[in-house]
Amino acid sequence: MLTFISVALLIYGSMHFYAFSKVWLAFPHSMGLGLTLVLLGLVMTLSPLLLWQLTRQNWHSASAIASWVTYSWMGLLFLFCCIALVFDFGHVLATLAGFKWPLSAAMGLLYVGLLALAMLGYGFVEARQLQVEEITITTPKLASGRITIAQISDLHLGLMQSDELLERVIAKLRETQPDIVVATGDVVDGQGDDFNALARHFHAFKPAMGAYAVIGNHENYAGLAHSVSFLSSAGFTLLRGESVATGGIVLVGVDDPSVSMSGTEAMVDTRKALASVPNGSFIVLLKHQPVADKETPFDLQLSGHIHGGQIFPFGLLPRLTYGVRTGLTRLADERLLYVSRGAGTWGPPIRVFAAPEITLIHIES
Repeated sequence: MLTFISVALLIYGSMHFYAFSKVWLAFPHSMGLGLTLVLLGLVMTLSPLLLWQLTRQNWHSASAIASWVTYSWMGLLFLFCCIALVFDFGHVLATLAGFKWPLSAAMGLLYVGLLALAMLGYGFVEARQLQVEEITITTPKLASGRITIAQISDLHLGLMQSDELLERVIAKLRETQPDIVVATGDVVDGQGDDFNALARHFHAFKPAMGAYAVIGNHENYAGLAHSVSFLSSAGFTLLRGESVATGGIVLVGVDDPSVSMSGTEAMVDTRKALASVPNGSFIVLLKHQPVADKETPFDLQLSGHIHGGQIFPFGLLPRLTYGVRTGLTRLADERLLYVSRGAGTWGPPIRVFAAPEITLIHIES
């Protein structure tokens, strides 16, 4: 954990150095400006750690304000650096081609800053444009009829995502009327202290064939016992290395491996969960991270975790890490994997070209 924190702070600090070097070059140099940039860079680089300390003290109001400031700044800084890198690349190309770059350091800073602010504003809006994605799967394993599953994922309920997000999610569920609701992890976030009121929101919609959930990594960060209590209060049946038959299909759920970090055994053994499942069943595996195990005999895996990247072009990194894209993928052995973009946000409360979603999966005979 210490190594991860050190690397994260090094990267975040480097982003501040790059962005503030643009400010330094754009204005007349002075001791006051230099000290201001250094102090601001140090404070903002360490602000996630300061926020973590506030949440540990259960100072809800101060933590909420600090969260919005810290993570909005993080989103703005990321966008600024991405846009500035594009401008710098253009500058290099122009120089190599023998052209004079038309922008001074001050004008470059102005244009990059305005574009970053515009993208930040767009990101706030897109993060609230909850979409419904629908897919239809036909299978001879379903005896007759049709069953609809609504997948929700990565809500990250806590200090920054709360009643407003849940109201949008519940409204979509009541509008679409799925037979089953499944939550594929990270329903709650590590930064939050009272989820009892949020749990009651889920009572506004009761799917006919039940609601089921699995543990994601942030349920562990929020405190496993606390998260399990919340999900149970919200009406979810937790599947932790277990299976359940409903509506002519079989749901199988496993924990995120991070659960073992809390000193509790992570229930990740799908073989045990599938031991009593009849042959020929249509198996839907609920697994937070989009890692498809070649040895697990499922028909459809539902996952989340990567948020579709959340902020472009960050989506390229999870695709390189997991080797999958968001949406539906047909694996080599004809199994199906669906990776949701998720409904909420983590860190910066914005989404850029990765709109939030609820997924409706129609399984037909």
